[in-house]
Amino acid sequence: MSFEWDEPRMELLKSLWVSGETARTIAERLGGGITRNAVIGKAHRLGLTGKHGSKRAASRRTRISTSKPGSRRPQRKPRPKSHAR
Repeated sequence: MSFEWDEPRMELLKSLWVSGETARTIAERLGGGITRNAVIGKAHRLGLTGKHGSKRAASRRTRISTSKPGSRRPQRKPRPKSHAR
């Protein structure tokens, strides 16, 4: 199945992506049998990756910034290598 990316669809993709919509929602809005993966691929080719404005990224930033200092998991120390005898 082939899908044509015309200018109006690319503009809609850009505006929805920047506003933080999910790839699935964008695919549904674009219609015409376009898949979530096609949306992600086109966004990547247009340089729209990162989704810094996404709702999920915003909630993640809020969680991290409001956490108490030192509340992150401590890093694991590497296990000593065992020597075969």
